[in-house]
Amino acid sequence: MDQYSKTMLTIITVCVVLITIIKLGAIIIDAHDYDHDHDYFEYMEHIIERIEKIEEKLD
Repeated sequence: MDQYSKTMLTIITVCVVLITIIKLGAIIIDAHDYDHDHDYFEYMEHIIERIEKIEEKLD
């Protein structure tokens, strides 16, 4: 194999590995965000309910 072919194979291999790592990272982060979104929305619903109760007491 000549030098050009080795260089091109190395570049392609590095690109494939980087793309795979980026994709896996995006999948892991995306799955992780859903867990936090659910907790966040539950917490916000709780806060809204508390504010509504306070408003009722003030009226």
